[in-house]
Amino acid sequence: MEVTKRRDFGSFLSKSIVQILLIIWSIFQLFPIVWLLYSSFKPSGEIRANIFSFPKSLYLENYDFDFLASTGTTIGIYIKNSAIITIISLIFITIISILAGYAIAKIKFFGKNILLLILIALLGVPIHSLLIPLYYFIARIGLLSNIWGLILPYTAFFSPFSVILLQAYFREFPNELIDAAKIDGCNNLNIFFRVVMPVTKGAISTVLIINFINIWNEFLFSLVINKQNYAKTIPVGLMNFKGQYYTDWGPMLATMVVAILPPIIFYFIFHRNIIKGMTAGAVKG
Repeated sequence: MEVTKRRDFGSFLSKSIVQILLIIWSIFQLFPIVWLLYSSFKPSGEIRANIFSFPKSLYLENYDFDFLASTGTTIGIYIKNSAIITIISLIFITIISILAGYAIAKIKFFGKNILLLILIALLGVPIHSLLIPLYYFIARIGLLSNIWGLILPYTAFFSPFSVILLQAYFREFPNELIDAAKIDGCNNLNIFFRVVMPVTKGAISTVLIINFINIWNEFLFSLVINKQNYAKTIPVGLMNFKGQYYTDWGPMLATMVVAILPPIIFYFIFHRNIIKGMTAGAVKG
């Protein structure tokens, strides 16, 4: 009896410690977002006076983007550029990675393993090490300060990881279902769209969310390639609030609040499919 009580107490203690550590970790993760939110309602002078204090009153002028537009900070254009570049890049990446991943996983063709090794090797190349040659290439083809000057590199840089991720998922797809579809007279294209695609929402959602965050937050390529104000994305546009001797913290934080909303909304739209994809097949009837 005493041994059982000790075990129960030990189990309770260990679970309590884990829960306390998780709560502390959650606080550390959430605090920057909470701080950003309430600090965006403080004037710049109040932020500089006490960076962690709560606002004395709600200072809404930080969110007066019409005023910012008159000073040359065109937040709407920055957000529009980021949205267009991210959405078009995601469409290209998703189409390429789905088709290539399925072909590598389920279709026999010459050089398949070599292609997969090349894709894996590309993951080891730091993309920013290609910035200088890419800049000269983009300049030669006339795509500087053009959305396509970012869409094409983003598609090339983020496709290898997406292809590898999806081909790993497609490898686990039951071959029996594919064989049954072939017996029913389906070709590879019909099998892909009617049998495979309906159950790959989780994997595709993972690809979408990871690439959305990477592309939406990418800074260095956007800074170098899109120099003109009309072509800047939101991460680069935030630099307009920072001068050599002065930083307008209030409007900058307000713009950051607006900038983080799309990734958060995007995650909440697709996260259910990720959970379904992770748990698919875990329970067999």
